[in-house]
Amino acid sequence: MIASALPEAARDCHAPEELLIMTRTTRLQDLIRVLRYHPGPIGGPELAERLGITLRILYQDIATLRAVGVEVVNTPGQGYVLPPEIALPPAALAEPAPWEPAEITFYTHPLSRGGIVHWMLEELGVPYRTVILEYGSTMKSPDYLALNPMGKVPAIRHGDVVVTEAAAICAYLADAFPEAGLAPSPAARGDYYRWLFFAAGPLESAIALNDLGVQPTAEQKMRLGCGDYWALIDTLAAAVEGKPFIGGGAFSAADVYVGSHLGWGMHFGTIPRRPEFEAYWEGLRMRPAYQRCEAYVEQVLAGG
Repeated sequence: MIASALPEAARDCHAPEELLIMTRTTRLQDLIRVLRYHPGPIGGPELAERLGITLRILYQDIATLRAVGVEVVNTPGQGYVLPPEIALPPAALAEPAPWEPAEITFYTHPLSRGGIVHWMLEELGVPYRTVILEYGSTMKSPDYLALNPMGKVPAIRHGDVVVTEAAAICAYLADAFPEAGLAPSPAARGDYYRWLFFAAGPLESAIALNDLGVQPTAEQKMRLGCGDYWALIDTLAAAVEGKPFIGGGAFSAADVYVGSHLGWGMHFGTIPRRPEFEAYWEGLRMRPAYQRCEAYVEQVLAGG
């Protein structure tokens, strides 16, 4: 994560263990109290501010509560709530279950599809370590090829789990960190999955073919999963028309992925600048997490 964008406490990923142990019980009790008496759901940033902690610590404390049977519910687009029937187990809080988040290592190049995952990580608000790989050299090193035999970025390692392909990484991270609210509830994931993988499959394939000047015949279009380029563009324009988010009523990993492709495509001319696309992208590109990613790329291009 970009250090300058982090609160001071969040930059210190190795705070003294005795301090964490000493304050955890009080933090958990305060968290329960706020959730119990707050009138309705409360968003993660507001909850963290009320408790005087970082989002990272909030996510850890919520995971600790869940580990001991206190099921804090997160409703995407609304926030956290503690169901009234949930009873707090005092013994469990007295000695919280140990919980140490697995480290995320992010393998990327600043001028690559890794920018999609970079944005996703910034939206999560969790700590991660970035490893910059160079085209043709370190991307093809034996160590990295052991992680991704394709020798491409992005990729992540989350503890013992390795995930490649930007869309897969976005979907994985949304599920691995449900507290961030970047995926709808399972029952409401129809559009979320549809457009996330529509962009990862047909959209990217059609853009590549069109950019290379390949104009498939009618018979070839039937054999291609992406079909006709302009039919695809029309379909996507209809999907985002008048909508701030493509996967439901709240921002999600699908917006990170689809938005990235539309933003880059319009910038580089591989996707037409339709009013529907521009309106949708304008609402996404001003998000603070995306702006931090943009500032990072600008710094790299400036030689910083």
